[in-house]
Amino acid sequence: MIQCLQTMACEYAILVIMIYIGLRCFFQRNNQLIRRFSHFVVGIIIFQIINIPVRMIDAGLAHMSQITVFVLNSAFMIAETFVTYEWFVFFEHVQDSFLIKSKLVRLFGIVPLVLITVLSIASWWTHWLFYADDAGVYHRGTLFALQIVFPYTYVVVTLVSAVAYSITRKEKRSAVIMTIALIPALICSVLQVIAGGSYILAGLTLSAIFVYMELCMEDIRKVEKLAMLEKSKRELEEALDMANKANSAKTVFLNSMSHDIRTPMNAIIGFTDLLGENLGDEKKARDYIGKIKSSSDYLLSLINNVLEMARIESGRSDLDERDISVEKSLDAVYWIFEAQMKEKHIDFIWDVNVKHNNIKCDVVKLKEILMNIINNAYKYSLPGDSVAVRIEEIPCDRDGYARIQTTVKDTGIGMSEEFLEHIFEDFTRAQTSTESGQFGTGLGMAIVKKIVDLMGGTIDVQSKQGVGTTFTVTLEHKIAEIAAENREVVKSTEDYSFRGKRILLVEDNDLNAEIAQTILAGTGMTVDRACDGIQCVDVLKGSEPGYYDMVLMDIQMPNMDGYEATRIIRQFEDKRLSEIPIIAMTANAFAEDRKQAFDAGMNGHIAKPINAEDLKMTLAGIL
Repeated sequence: MIQCLQTMACEYAILVIMIYIGLRCFFQRNNQLIRRFSHFVVGIIIFQIINIPVRMIDAGLAHMSQITVFVLNSAFMIAETFVTYEWFVFFEHVQDSFLIKSKLVRLFGIVPLVLITVLSIASWWTHWLFYADDAGVYHRGTLFALQIVFPYTYVVVTLVSAVAYSITRKEKRSAVIMTIALIPALICSVLQVIAGGSYILAGLTLSAIFVYMELCMEDIRKVEKLAMLEKSKRELEEALDMANKANSAKTVFLNSMSHDIRTPMNAIIGFTDLLGENLGDEKKARDYIGKIKSSSDYLLSLINNVLEMARIESGRSDLDERDISVEKSLDAVYWIFEAQMKEKHIDFIWDVNVKHNNIKCDVVKLKEILMNIINNAYKYSLPGDSVAVRIEEIPCDRDGYARIQTTVKDTGIGMSEEFLEHIFEDFTRAQTSTESGQFGTGLGMAIVKKIVDLMGGTIDVQSKQGVGTTFTVTLEHKIAEIAAENREVVKSTEDYSFRGKRILLVEDNDLNAEIAQTILAGTGMTVDRACDGIQCVDVLKGSEPGYYDMVLMDIQMPNMDGYEATRIIRQFEDKRLSEIPIIAMTANAFAEDRKQAFDAGMNGHIAKPINAEDLKMTLAGIL
């Protein structure tokens, strides 16, 4: 009795599980595969509903009439075969097998189900499969084995097909799980053949659970795949949008560059022609020379800015932090603008108030930030206006760091609120100019913003038309442990005499050599020239120590470049020759070029095109 009760409990548990799975399938019926699977689940539920009273009769727990016993057992055999048939059909749909594609094969596939149905009904008269006596007792018939053969025909065919499917399927995971799901049905089928009972029902139930879990996981994988596809689609759309924007920016860039380059070039060519026609008129000649110089400076500034922007955006611009003195390093910026401000009658105020004067910083980029902002203030201020620069240290919450705030305030023409929203964009310029007619390149503030971001700082701008503009840059720098050694800034070359000094100029280009020789000769120096690095090394080797005071070295030259020539000179046995000051004078004008020059053993760096005053100040600072 206890065993019977346990069996009944298992039967009811199976029924509850299958009803639950059936309900879940109902709510997921939009999935075609799950809809097909639900046919199999419904078959198991019907089978189990019929199976429970059959087992009760077999266990002697219930007594029913002959006709009732016959109907229940007939329904049991038909339902059992129907379940295995639906199991077969479902798996063939999963595999997209030829067994369901061919109408003829599908027709043969239903034959066992039809035969078991016909034989079950016919058994009322023939007793082929089973029969019930007058007392309602069940007995097996002469063809009872067909009750097992027909259902398991579907199970075996399904198993063989699934194994073949798992071997040939490219998506191995789903195929293997489906195949594994058949194992409980197979094991329980063998047990039923050997020991009797209704093991197949338990096996099919376990298989159903496995398959349902796999179908749910398949749905989850599909959702995840769709999500990944959507993400990829968004990323492609964003990439396309960025590409379109980049293409549009490139067009704007080329149009702006074409205009901005042609404008000063037109002035240079035009005034050069006018200068040639008016050499006898000194006043006009000087005016034309001044305008040619102004246009050349503008063109050089444009080229430098474009190259700097390209380096920053390509990620090739790195910070070269060294120990510096804030006051001494930035003092050079003051002297660059001091004379210009006086000439334009602008009141120039410079105030440095820092507690930690020695910091670690990329001084080149720091100067670039400051010079761009001050240059803007200079250009857009009128005579009688003021430009005030205040560099002060404010409280910092990071140990070992100093927070330096630089404020550049001018009382110039100011900017509109609309323009302020675009001030840090490339080629953005206010539609105003100073009375001198100076326009910016539209890149200076974009460069400043990118450098400030690179240095991890912030920049703020406040402006009002007719009142003025205030830029505030805040940067944090690591405090230097020892005092930085800075060469004293040369404020002017007027009191410095170059007379009697002899320089070896190493330059392969005749025009560049002529310009440099003329500038140097104008200071009272004696200039000798070498055309490449090999000639330079030979000339120095053949000279007496102290004969040359300095070498001005080009970098890119035939036969031997300036870096290699410098390294060879530094290896001379005579220290008086090996320690001669060497200054790079080159078109390689970036910070890393400057660093490379110093790494090669040079003492200074001057960027082409040569500015006479900058050249003199550099020479004075080293000599």
